[in-house]
Amino acid sequence: MSLGIPQTSAVGESENYHVRKYPQDRFDDRDSSSVPRGAHRTTVRRKPWWVKVVTVVAATSAVIVVALAGITVIDARLNFEIPDFTAIGQTPTPTPTPTIALLDPTKLTEQQFKATTITILNGTTSPTLAADVAAMLTTQNWPQATIADAADDTVAKSVIAYRYSLDEQLARSIGSSLGIDVLQQSDDYFGARVYVVLGADFLK
Repeated sequence: MSLGIPQTSAVGESENYHVRKYPQDRFDDRDSSSVPRGAHRTTVRRKPWWVKVVTVVAATSAVIVVALAGITVIDARLNFEIPDFTAIGQTPTPTPTPTIALLDPTKLTEQQFKATTITILNGTTSPTLAADVAAMLTTQNWPQATIADAADDTVAKSVIAYRYSLDEQLARSIGSSLGIDVLQQSDDYFGARVYVVLGADFLK
């Protein structure tokens, strides 16, 4: 007796519930390769303990080096001299000029006396001025000077001239004996170590 419900045969049921087969791929062949693919994951390998220690030490050393470098830069910027404000408004003290000791003609050794050569140049119209000055030096125990007329007889200011720096002390000493304080180092004079150029001021 049929109730209107479609009947299926046993063979039909077997065909309807039959599992469909798909082509094989690389995930089905697990033995074809030792390298996992797809959703497979390898086992996590733990790093040796010394690797962690080395990593921590290296990171700590880097931090220390950077910190020291920063401290050095900051210290260099902060290292400055505090200006001295106490000197503001004060007049600086001039450095004293070193004085040269004068020679005493009465204490010259025989060698020094012979090595002292003096020439007196008369730069005035007075005919006896050079001889008079030479006598003044002789009475003070200076060696006898050579006298001559200067190229110009209108010299206004008397000058003690010398050629070499080593003769400055001798020139100052002779100038002091004659009251002439103007000294001049010049290459224009040859022969004597010291030249006395007499001017019109010496006649006054």
